[in-house]
Amino acid sequence: MGLAIVGHVGSSSYTRRSANGIIYDSGGRHSIRYRLEPTMHEPANTPDEMEMALNDSGLICPLPSLGLLHVAGDDAVAFLQNQLTADVAGLEPSASALAAWCNAKGRARAVFRVVPSDTGMLLLADAHLIEAIRPTLQMFILRSQVALTDLRPDEGALGMAGPAAASLLSEAAGTLPAQAGEVVRAGDLHVIALPGAADLRYLVIAPADQLAALRTRFGHALVEGSEDFWRLQSIRAGLPELTREVSESVVPTMLNLEPLGGISYDKGCYPGQEVIARMHYRGQLKRRLYRAAIADDPPAPGTAVLDADDQEAGVVISAAAAGGGSELLAVLRIEKAGQTLSVATRTLEILDLPYTPPH
Repeated sequence: MGLAIVGHVGSSSYTRRSANGIIYDSGGRHSIRYRLEPTMHEPANTPDEMEMALNDSGLICPLPSLGLLHVAGDDAVAFLQNQLTADVAGLEPSASALAAWCNAKGRARAVFRVVPSDTGMLLLADAHLIEAIRPTLQMFILRSQVALTDLRPDEGALGMAGPAAASLLSEAAGTLPAQAGEVVRAGDLHVIALPGAADLRYLVIAPADQLAALRTRFGHALVEGSEDFWRLQSIRAGLPELTREVSESVVPTMLNLEPLGGISYDKGCYPGQEVIARMHYRGQLKRRLYRAAIADDPPAPGTAVLDADDQEAGVVISAAAAGGGSELLAVLRIEKAGQTLSVATRTLEILDLPYTPPH
């Protein structure tokens, strides 16, 4: 980012850059006038550059792959309460929650971030996954007063993080959510605080024209990052994000949704509830979500994790480039997590999660 300042002293002119605003100087016999020309940050191109920007000024990341499913109608909350693993009915208007939608065998079709809105509930997940599962979810509505609407491309999302992001968003929204999971609404703008590797990140949901205006407005102060780097921050926070490749492959408890507040054992029935409850009360968890790293490009979701005998030990859920390699979330057999494991012949290094995982 810079401010191109064109000045005139007598008949001479010059250009220099400043990061601090307008400068006026009328000393001596000459009057010096400066013309302010705001310039945009150059986009960061590598994970290392984005990491530096995140810790310095801040990042703004377009999120074109994030889908937005709007659930409206008189029965919207009751419908979701009967379909998802979280206690949607108990969700405060200023809070969001993770929740899985499962098949009858208890395997997660999707993991949504559920966000209350003035007109219903928003379900946030991978756009291609929402497109694939929406017809099946529609079948469960039956006679309920519920309408499902895919908000894309009329609405979209931006990710913002770093020192400058909070102050800029506070100006735009009037206030900010104070802790992870909280939501602030300002007109059509939703700001959701998410956990990051160190500080809070902010997910901004708004109509497409407002998002474009925010990118222009904040572009002088924040470096544009990639969606892959935003995914890296979710991986470091231990937040599972499902895509079509891993839909219906694992149960929500294996995705660590219990410590993340995404499973309620006190609510009524929902698809797969018996399987999930039995696993919880009998202590039958044999797999869980781990964070790990490899010295290679990001493996695709659904890639197998193998042990030293080339036997299946788990599956990659999500991955993103990080420094000289990649970081990922994988569901692994707990009994094999301490062994030598590999993904595409690359040795897996197990990393810490920022929360206490299930046992």
